[in-house]
Amino acid sequence: MKPELKSKLKLTFLLLITALPVTVATFSFKSALETGSFGGSTNNGNLILPPADITALDMRDESGDPQFKSFEELIAGIDADDYQTQPWLMVYVTASDCEESCLERIHYLQQLHTRLGKHRPRVRRYFLHTADQPIEEQNKQLFRETYPSMGIAYGDRERITQNLADAGVLLDLDNTSYVLLVDPVGNVMMYYTDQHGHEEIKVDLDRLLKYSALG
Repeated sequence: MKPELKSKLKLTFLLLITALPVTVATFSFKSALETGSFGGSTNNGNLILPPADITALDMRDESGDPQFKSFEELIAGIDADDYQTQPWLMVYVTASDCEESCLERIHYLQQLHTRLGKHRPRVRRYFLHTADQPIEEQNKQLFRETYPSMGIAYGDRERITQNLADAGVLLDLDNTSYVLLVDPVGNVMMYYTDQHGHEEIKVDLDRLLKYSALG
């Protein structure tokens, strides 16, 4: 067998065995949605089935360069030994200038992240800014000093809204902020509105981390 083919087969096998737990977790939540039961209780977030791709979130750095690739782009041309498992993402997206309610949400999401305990390294938080105006300098300083582990991304509100609408998710970013959960292979698979409490998000995330060995 040619080395190149052997490497591709090895990578394919790796991806299959690592993606399986995510698939199991996702379909467990789908079952919960249909039957009203998941381990004795229902999921709290809104499922996105089929999931949207992370590229739909249009997450860019300050220079305008994309921060994430699709899973297919990520693994293209690499060997299995070079594949690095990605973390789960908890993305807070808002079109506001991040005033009191936004800052409060960011604070509690940090506390939620800390309370994940041993699973904390498996999750990364992001702030996705889609407001027309730049992030205020005082907030930039606050993010740097108080939330250094939180990634900052920028996106076009209309593009994100349209991309997720194409996936069957209707966001109202003009009036609502959202928390999106992204699995380690780039599936945007669940979202929460301002009406969801932080404990509700944590319960779902705890279950996903329990049933998935990926990330």
